[in-house]
Amino acid sequence: MKIRRVAFIHASPAALPPVLGYYGEAAPDLEITNLLDDGLLRLFAKPDWATAERRLGDMLDVVREIYCVEAALLTCSAVPREMLERLRRKAGFPVLKIDETLARAAVRAGQRIGLLVTFPPTLEVSRAQLDEAAREVGRSVEVVPRVVPDAHQALLAQDAATHDRLVMAAARELASEGIDVLVLAQVSMVRVLSELQASVKVPVLTSLQTSLEALRKLQLPLPRGEFSA
Repeated sequence: MKIRRVAFIHASPAALPPVLGYYGEAAPDLEITNLLDDGLLRLFAKPDWATAERRLGDMLDVVREIYCVEAALLTCSAVPREMLERLRRKAGFPVLKIDETLARAAVRAGQRIGLLVTFPPTLEVSRAQLDEAAREVGRSVEVVPRVVPDAHQALLAQDAATHDRLVMAAARELASEGIDVLVLAQVSMVRVLSELQASVKVPVLTSLQTSLEALRKLQLPLPRGEFSA
């Protein structure tokens, strides 16, 4: 049986428009429940990992017990792998992170990977995911990072124009540095994707399509007495 009821757990209001816009068009069959706690951004920035993990665990409890979802997707790229694994063990149902499969796609796309980040705590988490994805397939990669914190602050301040201008400038510069593929580490940057793809010569990857593919692969146990076709 396919997953139908999904919870999206957000740490930034900037993630909602791109995620819901994409999923609303690409996966209208999914029944989506959204939980947002933008205080998580401050916890990741400190960093206060223990409190952030406890809060995410509370949110997962809510969507399981109250909203009866079948899976959850964490849309914050700053969640470290070790925290994700602990949350999974405690949750009792499938918990995915939006950019897990993005790292695997990036490693398949090339050896020299440009990594664009606007929320600084995401950098080391995303770099570690790329390194791990490369080890899984026995490859080595070179990660070329670029962090644009002013873009993130502009977006939170509702200054989308400044965000987009800073992201585009950094992305174009990064794309000119001999990379094979450009990874947008956060879904908040998807707002410039079309313009960016038209202005650089390297593939640009985001976590939207790959996260939906990961959700589609999840299967619920069949009820007793039912058989798959």
